[in-house]
Amino acid sequence: MTEIEINQLNKISSFLDSISNRMIEDIKAIFEGDYGLHEKYSESDIRFYAFELFEDGYRINFYPMDSNFSQLGFRKTLIEFPNGFLRDKDLDIDEDHYDFDNDSDMDRMDEFYIQLTKQVMEWFNKCWKEAGGLNIENKYSISIHDSNHAYDLSNQKWIND
Repeated sequence: MTEIEINQLNKISSFLDSISNRMIEDIKAIFEGDYGLHEKYSESDIRFYAFELFEDGYRINFYPMDSNFSQLGFRKTLIEFPNGFLRDKDLDIDEDHYDFDNDSDMDRMDEFYIQLTKQVMEWFNKCWKEAGGLNIENKYSISIHDSNHAYDLSNQKWIND
C-alpha cells in the first residue's frame, strides 16, 4: 500500500473511533431485546443472532435467526448511515489514483479493501466487548456478506458458516 491508502485507512479509523459509542448503544439495545422481530415470531423462536457486514458502503445489519438459518427479523445499526458510513461520509478511496488497466494498482486497491474490512471487523468486535458482549450467554456472530466465514463473537474465534 502507498501513503494514500495508509492515510485513508487512518482517516477511517478515526471516524470509526468517533462513532464507537453509537455502535455500542445499538448493540446494547439488541441485548435488551430490540431485535427487529417480524410480528409472527417471538423471542422463543430465536436460536442465534447474526450481524452482517456489507462491504458496499460498509453497513452492518442484525438478524435474529431460527435453527433453519431463517431470518426472523431485521434491524439496522447506525441508522444515520443508511448506505453505510463509507458512502454516506464519503470516506471511500479516491479512484483517480488508480489505473484500472494496471495490475499492481488493482492489487493495491484490493489490499486497501482487505485491510479496511479487517479494520471494521476489529472495530466492531471492540464495540461488542465494550457493550458487554462477552457476558452474554446467547450465540452471536458477525459475518461478511456473501462469505463462508463468520466470527463467533461469543467465543471470539473465526468459524465456517
